[in-house]
Amino acid sequence: MTTAQTDTPAAAMAQPAPPGFSAATDFEALFHGAPAGYLLTMPDGTIVAANQTICTWTGRTRADLAGTSMLRLMPAGDRIMYLTHAMPELDNSGSLTELSLQILGADGSRLPALLAASRFRTAAGGPELDRIILVSAPERRQYEQELAAALRKLEAAEADRQRLLEEARYDAVHDSLTGLPNRVLLADRLETAFDAAARDGGQVGLLFCDVNGFKDINDALGHDAGDQVLRQVAARLTDALRNVDTVARYSGDEFVILVSGSVTALELELVAARVQDSLREPAIVDGTPVQVRLAIGSAMTPVLVPPGGVGVGAGNVGAKAELARDLLRRADMDMYAAKGRA
Repeated sequence: MTTAQTDTPAAAMAQPAPPGFSAATDFEALFHGAPAGYLLTMPDGTIVAANQTICTWTGRTRADLAGTSMLRLMPAGDRIMYLTHAMPELDNSGSLTELSLQILGADGSRLPALLAASRFRTAAGGPELDRIILVSAPERRQYEQELAAALRKLEAAEADRQRLLEEARYDAVHDSLTGLPNRVLLADRLETAFDAAARDGGQVGLLFCDVNGFKDINDALGHDAGDQVLRQVAARLTDALRNVDTVARYSGDEFVILVSGSVTALELELVAARVQDSLREPAIVDGTPVQVRLAIGSAMTPVLVPPGGVGVGAGNVGAKAELARDLLRRADMDMYAAKGRA
């Protein structure tokens, strides 16, 4: 009986090697002729063996590479990445699936490559080595660079958008000439002050200021000079107050000062005196001293109580808006009375 021959992989491997075949020789040829770069290194990166492809890429001989650190084959940035990412990963898990980096050529050129690595022990009780495979990947590196550049542009565009949005928000609640809070922000600060005073059972105090003779300054020196005066008045008032207080440009040459926290009539008078004293020195307009004085009116809310308490409360939004209008109206009237007394 004739038995048919079965051509299986096991059977093929069991067959005698063809004449002239040497596993060691052919494996070495495969090792050195592969299109990928192969390295054997110590865990600290010291090169034990390198194939011819690595030698070709770096312009160095195998003798030159043996005993040197593979880190010397990388630019500084990739060197740091290998030290901080690849080496700890190999120490922890024994393998590294993929790392994108560059290999330095002898002429200073940079070859983009993908690195994979695994750690093994040469024999029982023998030293550990890292098998490292490097595959040339110029398209991958270019894609990553283009992607990174696109992300940077997106981040820059988003930063610009956020900056413009913040500027728009700021401009919406600040006076463009003096940089002070405008009526919108003043109204918001008043609501906050009412709520705080109601919690403490206190009063809110406010000063209404008008620059005396401002029309005469405009007529005599021009509107640019008038603008300079307003900016200097704004700066003086700001410096005379605490950081928690608010000075707002209400309109034209009128300024409103909201004293933060519960305040007494005497404390409000002291703030008014400090504000008036801040303008004792003349403003300087194009080298010319201009004496500026303010007419200042004051007003205070009644003692405020929390909603549901006995007495005047800040209440809802409508009640707070009415309270603000009344406070501003009375301070404005007192300011005009002060003008009449001057």
